[in-house]
Amino acid sequence: MNHIKYLDTPSLFLGEKERLSARKALQRENHAFLHFPLKGRVYLGILGVLVALVVLVACPTAPSGGRGIGYVCTNGTPVDETTDIAGQTRCASCDPLYRLDGTASAIGTGCQQVALGEGTRIGSTRQFGVGELLPFDLAAIGDTLYMVGETRGLLFTLDTTTGRAARVGRVTDFGLGESSPTGLAAIGSTLYMVDASTDALYILNIDLTDGIADGSADRVGRTAQFGVSENLPAGLAAIAPTLYMVGSSTDALYILNINPADGTDDGRAIKVGRATQFGVGEGFPTGLAAIGNTLYMAGLGTDILYTLNIDPADGIDDGRAIQVGRATQFGVNEGFPTGLAAIDSTLYMVGLENDTLYALRYQ
Repeated sequence: MNHIKYLDTPSLFLGEKERLSARKALQRENHAFLHFPLKGRVYLGILGVLVALVVLVACPTAPSGGRGIGYVCTNGTPVDETTDIAGQTRCASCDPLYRLDGTASAIGTGCQQVALGEGTRIGSTRQFGVGELLPFDLAAIGDTLYMVGETRGLLFTLDTTTGRAARVGRVTDFGLGESSPTGLAAIGSTLYMVDASTDALYILNIDLTDGIADGSADRVGRTAQFGVSENLPAGLAAIAPTLYMVGSSTDALYILNINPADGTDDGRAIKVGRATQFGVGEGFPTGLAAIGNTLYMAGLGTDILYTLNIDPADGIDDGRAIQVGRATQFGVNEGFPTGLAAIDSTLYMVGLENDTLYALRYQ
């Protein structure tokens, strides 16, 4: 990778979590560090892991998951593959696909074969068209896909056809100086966010009639570090009415204490199960999303898609991970996955490597 720069500090030789935790402690003492991009902190942490490998500090290997091949439209929507009467391969739901006159000319949206866990890029826009270099998480309300990022300190909506972002409101840093948004999820029409600069849960102000309210944040409760010393909160997801969070300082899955009626509970966390590093050596969990009662996770440690073992009835199963497919870096060289979200049956992802939107084939 070409991202490692400014190799002039002993903290480079710490592991991901240790280095990031140390950085956060310095941030609270030094205002300049507070604005050091989290992407840079992650890159330096990854270098620490590489150095550790050189000195033979072995890391656990994620177990193999299921194999499988599927099809997606070129806009990322998973579909069933069929063959039309002219013998031309087409996907069942991409509209339109191939001419039916026996020629091979593709029209409209095409389809492509992908492996489970592999990504399909959405559009060709760089940095989402708004200069957002640090996309961190996604959430969906209905057909609207939202994103938070650290570069701009803003809430965006994303076009699921072009991958372009549109700013929500005019408030920067969510009106409260929250400079490191890392997790985003929705329950009904309520949009929740966690932030790594304050280790707290927030509700974001949006207007569902037009999606262009101010995007400011209101803190949920006053609990510090979610009551469990989780100082690197990451992905959020919801299986209504339960809000889940993964944390990178503890490598664990949590349920956050909220009241969906008004969202004003204390934001404390309850650990799900006892599995360390999710049972697969994933030491840096990031993205989290739900499709139905299935919870998906991506992580920086392995660059792989997983499902997490939970019981939606009470949310207190063991939280272990099961690898989806065998695609590493999601088949698109995305080595820094951060955000996941789902709209209907489509699973979307963003990452820091390529600063773009993807759809993932899961099963």
